[in-house]
Amino acid sequence: MVSLSSGSSSVNTTDILKIAIPIGIGLASVAYFAVKYSADSSNPARHGVTSVPTASLREGELTHDVEYNENQDAFIQRCEEAYGPMFNVFLIGKTLTVASGPLIREVFMNNDFSSGDDIEEVTSMMALFDSMRKSNIGDEHKTIHALVRDYITPNLAMFTPAIVKQLESSLDHVFGTTSTGAEGNLVPFPMGPMQTMVSSAMVSVFMGLEAAQSQKIIDIFNSTTMDMGMMFGPPKPPASFWQSILNKTNSKPLSPLQIHVRNLTEVAGPIILERRRLEEEAAEKGIPYDRPMDILQRLLDNFDKHGLVDVEDICGYLLILSSTGVHTTNDTATTLLFYLAAFPEHLDTLYKEQRDVLDAIQQERTQRREALEKKGEPIGEDLDPAHDRDLTAEAIKRMVHLDSFIREMFRYRTERLTLSHRARKTITLSNGVVIPKGQSVIINMKSAHHGPDQGDDVTEFRPWRFVGKAKSATKAGADFLPFGMGKHACPGRFLAIHEVKAIIVLMVSKYSKFEIQDPSQTMRILRSRIGEPAPTGLIFHNRVNDL
Repeated sequence: MVSLSSGSSSVNTTDILKIAIPIGIGLASVAYFAVKYSADSSNPARHGVTSVPTASLREGELTHDVEYNENQDAFIQRCEEAYGPMFNVFLIGKTLTVASGPLIREVFMNNDFSSGDDIEEVTSMMALFDSMRKSNIGDEHKTIHALVRDYITPNLAMFTPAIVKQLESSLDHVFGTTSTGAEGNLVPFPMGPMQTMVSSAMVSVFMGLEAAQSQKIIDIFNSTTMDMGMMFGPPKPPASFWQSILNKTNSKPLSPLQIHVRNLTEVAGPIILERRRLEEEAAEKGIPYDRPMDILQRLLDNFDKHGLVDVEDICGYLLILSSTGVHTTNDTATTLLFYLAAFPEHLDTLYKEQRDVLDAIQQERTQRREALEKKGEPIGEDLDPAHDRDLTAEAIKRMVHLDSFIREMFRYRTERLTLSHRARKTITLSNGVVIPKGQSVIINMKSAHHGPDQGDDVTEFRPWRFVGKAKSATKAGADFLPFGMGKHACPGRFLAIHEVKAIIVLMVSKYSKFEIQDPSQTMRILRSRIGEPAPTGLIFHNRVNDL
């Protein structure tokens, strides 16, 4: 088993506490949170929680930044051995209380801790979303979560054919343009074409297959995702009162996100009018209206239920939901390709699994047709032999090695200290520690993702670690926290992971090998933060012969 040590990765100080925000779709969806610089950063005790021990500083250092950056694992191990599962650290000019082990669950499950408060202070995320919609202003994402929960997650199987069709149609176009001859196809910046591919599939989910053929709509989805990612980016020091004002200003009349909403409204208007015309025509003829199966239609049908205002309001919600999903899915799928390049010995296992799964489904469908023929019963369109080897939601669900590979990637990649939560009032934890109102508690992900529940060799990447276990890539819990946990877990993780799986299946079926253009960047890429572009490209080798 290849072991890639992850403890000595050096990172930029201002990037230490970036985290993925579990909102809407995506790991949400992905945005960044950077802890603000304090006006007085010279004395950790002045910012600390007096009932929690503060980790000692190395001689000559005023914060823990340098030591943490040098070796995250060694720093955390030193602190745990000296102070136990809870201690204060002084990073990025702010005292943070580190919670480990069982205390992690307490933080996530206590409604008086809020990750959103820390995020909002720096990114003004709520204001950004409110600039894109007209209804349900300031509802703390309740409407967004409801839309994902009610209309997206339950219908993944229904959306799968459209998702796969769009991914297949865009795969050659976006990844096969830059050739290096016999050496394969070099894609210098794979996150770019991947985003186009993901956006195309997302348009099919949110606005239907017809809309997904419009490059203009795909471009709007793409541009919204990029602009939202930039506006969620970490503030540069000093991130103070003025940075907060700037964030809020950008999210109001000057926000480029409003431009995207208006652009989408312009192209969505004719689509909606045509749907209304067809619905009225069906009513006049006394026949059922063949309702499009996409999120746009669900919003039209439930307009009053969600208190929507007009078409522009609907388009705002479509872009909020899609942009967070595109960002998360793009990052995860691109990262997985780099993992396949770093661990090429596992590629054939994934390829064989998808072939075996499709073979089994084809055989099952054949047997069902034969059984119907013996009974003299008609064979419906759902058993058309032309679709025996389609990549369906059922086929994806059966690919357990792929699911384990994805979960292990998240486990292995995770930043050690992340997912900060702020106390909305003074809180007493089960260990007697008092967290005062306003104090931020940060999660020790190493204790969760490297704990005894993860099995042996936790410092190694073992892609089949979760095969045969009831631990899927979407199962959030205290031992797997990329999507948070409890009722605040990212509701969009199911769509994001489902689409990621479809992408990887298609990639593995088309390419026999992936290579990192600059192998010296391998460790940096494998431990990159969510949304961080890879510093090198990927080389794609077409698959010629079957196994």
